[in-house]
Order: sequence, then structure tokens, then C-alpha cells
Amino acid sequence: LFGLMHYLMPKRGILSLHSGCNMGKAGDVALFFGLSGTGKTTLSTDPNRLLIGDDEHCWSDNGVSNIEGGCYAKCIDLSREKEPDIFNAIKFGTVLENVVFDEHTREVDYADKSVTENTRAAYPIEYIHNAKIPCVGPHPKNVILLACDAFGVLPPVSKLNLA
Repeated sequence: LFGLMHYLMPKRGILSLHSGCNMGKAGDVALFFGLSGTGKTTLSTDPNRLLIGDDEHCWSDNGVSNIEGGCYAKCIDLSREKEPDIFNAIKFGTVLENVVFDEHTREVDYADKSVTENTRAAYPIEYIHNAKIPCVGPHPKNVILLACDAFGVLPPVSKLNLA
């Protein structure tokens, strides 16, 4: 679906984005861009902000909107302590990929990397208690680029101005 949206939306003058998105109580929207594993889902699922979506959005003249209506989170080493909202979203109706589980108890071992480190959970956005329904917001106030820089070239935090 995301590939199709990349094709269709620009034809309508709408930008499709691989990004996380949330909104503060004052209506301030933040977009999070980054490759897989850089923290888009973790940062967009902030318990103090409304989740618009964790992965796929459109940005139009009217603001931002979620494409997928759900979340797609990495769950390797997932725990209730580290990411309680994502952990609690994994319940009946969630699809788990590449996870190892006990066939008798059906308990998932999120630390088991024997299949792959690319374990995932896909769940409806309503499974996050502070999801913004409908999943739309005004134009972003903050655009955050997340980078996983193994060589130490990029500064840890950079704030850009208009210039």
C-alpha cells in the first residue's frame, strides 16, 4: 500500500512520507524521519503526545495524515519497562513476525534473535491509548531527522534555522 501511495499521492500534489508523527497538547506536530531502527516508532509513541502514526504519512496543503491506520514496530528486546505503550499494544488482533514463542504457553521471547533481529508487531493504531483519531494534524512545527551514525561524523543534536 505504501508503494502505491508513493505513486498516487504526488499526482494529487500530496507528499507521501516514511515518517513517524505525533502532536502535542498545543497542536504542535512533529515529524520523525529515519531509517529502520533509528527510533521513529519509539519517539512518535510518546505517552505525553498524541500519536498520529508511527511509519507512513501524507503531507498536503491541509497538514499531515496517517496512511496506514496502524503501527509497525520492531520488537526485538521489547519489554514493558522500556516501551510500555508498544508492549501493551501487543494483544489479540496484533500480527507478530519472526518471533520465537513457547508453543505451550504462547509466550513470546522478545530477546530471542535466533530467527532474525527483524522481529515486528503490526497492530491497529487504536491499540495505543493516546492515539489521535482521526489520525490527522496541522502542518508540522518540528521536523526531526534521525540518524544512526556509526562513524561519529554527525553531531548528536543539530538545530537548523531558516538560513
